Amino acid sequence: MTSAELTDIPSRELVHLLDWMVWEMNHRGRDDVLMWRKELLARRDAESTDVTRAIAVCDDYLAPEGSEEARLAQAKAWPELKS
Repeated sequence: MTSAELTDIPSRELVHLLDWMVWEMNHRGRDDVLMWRKELLARRDAESTDVTRAIAVCDDYLAPEGSEEARLAQAKAWPELKS
């Protein structure tokens, strides 16, 4: 997915799309997720709730499994799933 494509996607769709891209789609791993994260950060609306949630999906993938960093990213990406 190119920068232009991530830029054109409505922010409300990003968290679910990134969740699918990161966890379900075949990709090159860390390099792709870092690239997608960078593209999200470059959006004009990067500080909006929807985009920060999508960034958190990337952060969850990039964090060590089971770490506090991963837990915090999950909580930010999916606040409705608070335990």
